[in-house]
Amino acid sequence: MKATILFVVPRFHTNLAFAVRALTDAGAKVAVWGSSSGGAEDHSYIEPQVFRDAGDIAALEAAWSELKPDIAFLRNSAKLRFSAAKVGRRHGTALWSYDLHPYHRHEPFSRRFYLWRKGLPIRRVTATKGLGETRPDRWARYLPWPVVGDPPPPMPERKGEGPVTVLCVAKLGQKRKMQHLVIDGMRAAGRAGAARLILIGSERVLDTPEDRAHGELLRAEAEAEGWIEMRGLIPFAEMPGLYASSDICILPSFDEPLGFAPAESMAYGCVPVISTEAGSAGYIREGENGLLCDPNDPATVEAALVRLIEDADLRRRLGQGARETALGELGPQRFVQRMQALINEG
Repeated sequence: MKATILFVVPRFHTNLAFAVRALTDAGAKVAVWGSSSGGAEDHSYIEPQVFRDAGDIAALEAAWSELKPDIAFLRNSAKLRFSAAKVGRRHGTALWSYDLHPYHRHEPFSRRFYLWRKGLPIRRVTATKGLGETRPDRWARYLPWPVVGDPPPPMPERKGEGPVTVLCVAKLGQKRKMQHLVIDGMRAAGRAGAARLILIGSERVLDTPEDRAHGELLRAEAEAEGWIEMRGLIPFAEMPGLYASSDICILPSFDEPLGFAPAESMAYGCVPVISTEAGSAGYIREGENGLLCDPNDPATVEAALVRLIEDADLRRRLGQGARETALGELGPQRFVQRMQALINEG
């Protein structure tokens, strides 16, 4: 692939890590520009370039002239997107908006008019398919980020002995992540020694009473229940080891634009259980490569967990289906093919 590709984002989120790797391995030149950098980012392939002043057109112009991107993706939450669009249009670069609205969602005319008025591209790519089958938005292209590198990791050997390990990766200080539904759903199995829970995520609490109470509840549960381990935020490089040693990866949250951890875990044969309110729910074929749950109905969270904890054969079958999805539909080669098709559109 002979192309120079630019991603303009708030920061270099870990869900872009394998995309950058896949494109670089395919021969593309890739750059990521953001307003900040830090946390659990993976800079092993490229170092993001930080523009702290979103209005510094001169700095963007100089960087754009040096990079000469063939195509640029402007994240709809990036502060830089307005200035980047202005510079990109001046250079004649193919511009696409990048959001996490479902592929099947038809953007209203008012939204397209807003983009046009602000000088932003109407065409968009999205990593979320959405649930159900409807006619796709003609302005949208489905571009799910790869969840694995090439070569893929070996399939872990799970002997089925000892407690079933459930992993939940989500900000610990946000109630909408709903980790308490996981704790309630597997409390009996945890106390019986049949399962254990690992909670991963930033412990920074949002300044609302509900979020503060949620964070305090999780800490109290972890202190009181020996089967719960709360590790906080860990480096991205440590996640593969966690996925490989876990049996189930669950995300039961509300209002989740993507929710990438369960998708990443699929490459390791870990069974994803994903909220129907998460963008990554569209990757799941119920009963074939994972299970869905509805946070509006806590009983569905408990039912999915109990079903998987008690049935090792089901875990093995769904884990194999999850891995096949990760290496195929969500693999690096398929991603590069989709990206080349976008470049060909011009």
